Amino acid sequence: MKKLLALILCLIMVFAVAGCGNSEKILVAEKESAGEAVATTEDDFKDYTYTAVDTQAKALMEVSAGTADAAVVDYVMSIGSIGEGTDYTDLVVEGDGYSEEEYGIAFRKGSDLTAKINEIIRELKSEGKLTEIAKTYKLENILLGTEETEAFVQAETDSDYKYVMDKGELVIGITYFAPMNYENEDGELVGFETEFAKAVCEKLGVTAKFQEISWSAKETELAAKNIDCIWNGMTITEEREANMSISIPYMQNKQVKIVKAD
Repeated sequence: MKKLLALILCLIMVFAVAGCGNSEKILVAEKESAGEAVATTEDDFKDYTYTAVDTQAKALMEVSAGTADAAVVDYVMSIGSIGEGTDYTDLVVEGDGYSEEEYGIAFRKGSDLTAKINEIIRELKSEGKLTEIAKTYKLENILLGTEETEAFVQAETDSDYKYVMDKGELVIGITYFAPMNYENEDGELVGFETEFAKAVCEKLGVTAKFQEISWSAKETELAAKNIDCIWNGMTITEEREANMSISIPYMQNKQVKIVKAD
């Protein structure tokens, strides 16, 4: 009888442990992103175990593969990456989203190039070119209007504008995620940010050179002059404004929860 009771207790413990394991819910987001901030602070995710991944694309992959129960990614990414006609027809947005935010382009702190790029952004907006690009990627409804900023004046010393013009190219730090910067079926770099940057560089009179970076090392890459700007759906925050010069905001975004469709 004692052996039977011991066996029963052992089985109960095994099933209890298995039940606990099955109840664990995994949440993923890109490391050091706005999505990670939401994933680690919002009450909606307090019952999840959070794990950081390298990219937003990896976050979607984890949910689709069943190795994560949910992901937090940029809303703009969900537009081009999940649902009908995409590689992730099994994924959907759940809920209304979190943390409304604005995108900007980051330059080195105090860079005179920021004001020059702002002037060009306003030109592209007034000409309708920016809206034309956005429509290609179904982003026209979240474009922001342009705002007045200080006029461009070339710095007498340490001029980023002169540095870029002398090189004849603007080195743009990016990561790959649709619909912002990604490779099409022919292996060509395309996307809203890609076309936007090329249009700005055309007006500036330099070549757009795109360079993939680690998102967690973006500010280090910028300060070291390995890149000239961060142009990759970057959320404007007070911390980033304190460490970098950021352009006028050009697009509204938010974070959304991605899960498998029922």
